Amino acid sequence: MPVYRSLKNDLIERFGEPVLKIPLNAGFTCPNLDGSKGRGGCIYCDNAAFSPVARNRDDVMQQMRAGIKRAGDRFRLFVAYFQPYSNTYAAVDYLRQTFEPVLQIPGVAGISIGTRPDCFSAEIYDYLQELAEKTWLSVEIGVQSAHEPTLQKINRKHTFAESVAVFRELAARNIESVAHVMFGLPGESREQMLETVERLAELPVKGLKFHQLMVIRNTALERLYRRGQYQPLAEETYITLVAEAIRRMRPDQVVHRLMADCRPQDGLLAPLWSMQKKRVLNAMQVYFQKNHIQQGEYFAATP
Repeated sequence: MPVYRSLKNDLIERFGEPVLKIPLNAGFTCPNLDGSKGRGGCIYCDNAAFSPVARNRDDVMQQMRAGIKRAGDRFRLFVAYFQPYSNTYAAVDYLRQTFEPVLQIPGVAGISIGTRPDCFSAEIYDYLQELAEKTWLSVEIGVQSAHEPTLQKINRKHTFAESVAVFRELAARNIESVAHVMFGLPGESREQMLETVERLAELPVKGLKFHQLMVIRNTALERLYRRGQYQPLAEETYITLVAEAIRRMRPDQVVHRLMADCRPQDGLLAPLWSMQKKRVLNAMQVYFQKNHIQQGEYFAATP
């Protein structure tokens, strides 16, 4: 029996064969960058480091076709993944012109949209519902933490309550949602990190993406790190956190990602194990097997 329900297997069950997500940069920005809420972004913010596709300025259709070409004969089906920044932070007409053309490319089986919980309106919900009737749609929300003091400390400029409201509204419209969760945020205890996962297990959230906090050059977090005011998670600590998080997920939730990665040439300062994704993922699997980790074993359904 698999330790957890992976995105790879979930997509195979859904479409009958392997599916590749292709990250795309559609040129969106963020309310925490353009001045409507702030200009500095989150304390760790550098989308180009977290998502190298953020540097790509090619037309979205060109990016999608190039991604399919790189895949060669390994995949026949693809998901267009609008990844960097906040991809619902625009007028509906712009969203329509951005998202829908990729559906005309042969092999595109769905769309995944990454965004923030404060980038929605009634009109955007209506449009996403319309889009979900045309193709498989997944909306990824940058939650990061369920704890308000943490969200304030990292300068997110939104609340967990906003995330909750978005998940419920998307579910009411039969739109799948994914929560991004970050471990190692300043000041958070192990118990608080796992409580975030527990609270998301109680919400109509289809999937979770786990992400270790990384110190990237030219960010506010770098300044804290260099002053000795922030210490990133050790590899072993992160592995055990992910294992315990998987135990607390709902059995039907999907694990979209176990960790992020970055390289020093892309701005990574710490933790350096972040650039060894394959090795760390292998170490995770060994830990999961050795400790008999099973998704949902600690989940207690509410009566």
